[in-house]
Amino acid sequence: MRLLVALPWIVLVSTPFASATLPPMAQDFLESFCIDCHDKASHKAGLDLESLPFTPEQKHNAQRWEALFDRVHSGQMPPKKSDQPDPEARKRLLQLLGSRLSGASLERAQSQGRVPIRRLTRAEYEHTLHDLLHIRTPVRHLFPEDASTAGFDKVAEGLSLSATHFAKYQEAAELALREAVPSAAYAPLKISDDAATIFKRRAEEFKAWRCYVKDDAFVLPSNLFYPYTAVLLPQAPRSGRYRIRVTARALHSEGRPLPLVLSIHNGLSFKPDAPEVSSWHDIPADAPRTITSECVLAAKEQFHVYGWTLPQRDTVRDRQKRDNLAPEDWTGPSLAISRIECEGPLTETGAVESWPPSSYRVLFDTLPLRKLSELPPSGSADSPAPGEPLDPSGKKASAKTDPLVPYSANPEADAERLLRRFVPVAFRGPVAESTLAPYLEAVRSALAAGTPFHEAMIAVYKSVLCSPHLLFLKESPGALDGFAIASRLSYFLWNSPPDEALLLAAASGALGTPGERHRQVERLLQDPKSRRFEQAFLSQWLDLQRIDATAPDAKLYPEFDRSLQESALAETQLFFRELLEGNRSVLECVQSDWTFLNERLARHYGLPPVDGFELRKTSLPAGGPRGGLLTQASILKVTADGAKTSPILRGKWVCERILGVVPPPPPEDVPKIEPDIRGATTIRQQLARHRDSPACASCHALIDPPGFALENFDVIGGWREYYRASQPTGATLEVTLPSRKAQVHRGPSVEPGYWMADGRPFADVQAYKQLLLSDSDALARAFASKLLTFATGAPVQFADREEIESIVAGLREERFGVRSLIHRIIETRAFLHK
Repeated sequence: MRLLVALPWIVLVSTPFASATLPPMAQDFLESFCIDCHDKASHKAGLDLESLPFTPEQKHNAQRWEALFDRVHSGQMPPKKSDQPDPEARKRLLQLLGSRLSGASLERAQSQGRVPIRRLTRAEYEHTLHDLLHIRTPVRHLFPEDASTAGFDKVAEGLSLSATHFAKYQEAAELALREAVPSAAYAPLKISDDAATIFKRRAEEFKAWRCYVKDDAFVLPSNLFYPYTAVLLPQAPRSGRYRIRVTARALHSEGRPLPLVLSIHNGLSFKPDAPEVSSWHDIPADAPRTITSECVLAAKEQFHVYGWTLPQRDTVRDRQKRDNLAPEDWTGPSLAISRIECEGPLTETGAVESWPPSSYRVLFDTLPLRKLSELPPSGSADSPAPGEPLDPSGKKASAKTDPLVPYSANPEADAERLLRRFVPVAFRGPVAESTLAPYLEAVRSALAAGTPFHEAMIAVYKSVLCSPHLLFLKESPGALDGFAIASRLSYFLWNSPPDEALLLAAASGALGTPGERHRQVERLLQDPKSRRFEQAFLSQWLDLQRIDATAPDAKLYPEFDRSLQESALAETQLFFRELLEGNRSVLECVQSDWTFLNERLARHYGLPPVDGFELRKTSLPAGGPRGGLLTQASILKVTADGAKTSPILRGKWVCERILGVVPPPPPEDVPKIEPDIRGATTIRQQLARHRDSPACASCHALIDPPGFALENFDVIGGWREYYRASQPTGATLEVTLPSRKAQVHRGPSVEPGYWMADGRPFADVQAYKQLLLSDSDALARAFASKLLTFATGAPVQFADREEIESIVAGLREERFGVRSLIHRIIETRAFLHK
């Protein structure tokens, strides 16, 4: 008996590892191949296996062992230069560790939930206010930026909550409610102006800009550029969606279309780069064209119509000659606008909103609006004094001196009726009496204390909009109920709360069936609100929110301009939309024989000419370097700074965003490599010495291949055979600008080609893409993992890996369609359980 009791102690002290729960076979493997570098003395990369227990039921401990599992599975460990285990030994280790890690991960998910309690992001909160109150008032700028975790700001672990947030929720809710309840009547914006009216509105200013009226058209000449050659329309009376129609034709354009841009002016700055409030259109020369666009305007913002980057090929002498001509004698490219129509705010059906606005009816139903001066004293049962009828122009009421306010003849009963109607919608499901009671008590107490009805209601509505029931997604460990699924679906694909149809499907139990979930996903994706998903997922997955983080050096890259950046960004957005709407393959993110191009982008890429500024789907020449996401100018710009590229940064980006591999951080004692823009040495030469360090070699085996595959692309996505240098090198490169040629200093030649981590060589980016496509499952797995993280608010966990593999296997024959992937994601345990 004494011997049997002592045996566990003997096993424990005879092993170099801290935990006897580690399977003996795993102990033998680690002692043979890992412990020399990862013991107490060496602990390379901060890993001390002698002191690391094996307790995967603890999340932090499990993460350490999962990282070890991944590095052994990928072949990074043991290092290539070290003794290698027998393949069967490696396989057995991975099976043993994988089984334990997966079981512990699943147990944590079932008992605690795989997603911690998650608050709405600032973008989700803004969209929630917009959809609940039928307004479009911007509020996200009031909040601190949400932290990015696992590549997305939706991940619960990174969404902290501070005193600042609580203060800002109060401020945002107040702002939204004041916009929803108008203090004065207003007339909808509805104009229909011909050329003469356009000119008369700002005649002196337009004359100074050399604009004029000719042949029933208002002419914008090319002698002045954005933002000056422009037409500003009247201000929006309130936030909302507005429709604009412009009829125009191109003049003196040699038969080619000219660009007309619609953007937003807020009195202080122009916003051509906001996707929802900006669009560009080609205006033909042979006949007038009428374009129609809908954009969201905040109160007091204006539509801004201008001829963006009208081609200007004349010399200084030509411009001097033109300035001596009468405006109407100028024969350069111009836009002739014959009519502008604008109307709004619009309802969801596209009609112009009636009075009172829908935002008011959401909060106060059919209660009348009265002037404050007409209301009886608080607590009085008298009817309001009869006032003169409201003038839709708003002239009869002043929001400052005598605002309009909701009136109730029976305040307490109306307050309860309105709250019982609004709160379940705001809280995204049925509300218990105990949840509703504090809001009812608050409004009763306020009314009893003499607070006017409208102020009491605004105060309690404000508390509803700042309630944890609204700010946090309600989910309990285990299978989600229908209302929680409805919220997951809507915040995944709309970035906003479920609509009435989703809530009804949840209430009926239909949302618990795969067929109804499939139908609802299709409905959500077909709704214009799915553009929010496209924009949010794409900008975070591909880092496109950083498109303005750097400005290309004007001396090194004189050909860069705003129209190129706008075109590049639109290419990526339209490319992803095509993948989604056409259920095209995820593999086309790596290589496609098509993309979206316009004249500016095609010229930048050195592709066959494309006429016009509007992007259209275009076939790419066979054998060329373009195609897929990796070689799009927007991606290449966000993975570089304004003067230089770095294969390390680009390689890390490709690993994390496209391949789903997160390289470990570099050792603290390794100096950072800065590419030499003086043109003396290449980054390849510098990295050759850097990789000699054993501490760096394993990571660079992952990072360097994609980085060097993209080395033929400069900081703005142009193709290069040579680097550009900031100082004279004795040689120059010629750069083509819209109206002239320029020269920059030529640096060393770019050396394309490299080799994969497993030793396979590639000569250029085309060959590298083919090597990536040879493991299509890995590409689909990485993309599915990104979607699952975005959809659920939690990174992929060890127990989720089996489901990801099931999705990949199930879609292999369908070539991994993006839309099909979304449908598969919402049927996983990870999506349907907390």
